[in-house]
Amino acid sequence: MEGPLVLRLALLLPLTLFTALPANAQVSLKSIGDTCLESDLDTCKVLTAGYFNRADYSDAEGEPLIAWQTHAGTGEYGVIGGFVLFRHSGTGWDVLDKASDGFFQVPTFNDDNILHIPGYSQGTGVFNTDRLYRLEEDGTTWTPIDMDNWLAGVELPEGKEIWKGVTFDFSNPWSGYVARTALWQSEDGNCCPSGGSAVISLEIEGNTLVGKDVEYTPPAEE
Repeated sequence: MEGPLVLRLALLLPLTLFTALPANAQVSLKSIGDTCLESDLDTCKVLTAGYFNRADYSDAEGEPLIAWQTHAGTGEYGVIGGFVLFRHSGTGWDVLDKASDGFFQVPTFNDDNILHIPGYSQGTGVFNTDRLYRLEEDGTTWTPIDMDNWLAGVELPEGKEIWKGVTFDFSNPWSGYVARTALWQSEDGNCCPSGGSAVISLEIEGNTLVGKDVEYTPPAEE
């Protein structure tokens, strides 16, 4: 991939360092529904909050596993959002991860133990700030999945580019993970893609998200 596409793709990538997530001090979640917890925003409101319990047909089924809040508020650069994830240690809750670099939606947790938090940035680009994690077989370790370079090996149709964030879907491992996006051509305005659309298949290889095949839909005839 050459020219402006390389620059634009750089803007799709969340500036996240994927390191081991340390244990933290325990946190009370009694006010999880209406009070921002562990937020770095100057002002903060809770948008969504909830829990995922264990559903693995073991003796631990139904026990608390993960909890979340998504936030809206103000930060260093004006109006922004954030999220916080809490994991259950068996005796209490501590912070798994948090950020205030985008607007985040309700997470999904699928049958393959993949947790996805959809997110997008400020501005007209709505670039991706998604987060992705895998619960390991020990039932306690959460591994961040690197989403920074998933588009690197993807071959888009000639003359077609991705200028904004994509829509990731990790909800169903049996039907496959995908990214859906409109496509732009060089003469397009930022607002108005005219190059059709693409569905890009995705796989998690080790701890990295990788883009694979492209299903291309040409623009409709006028």
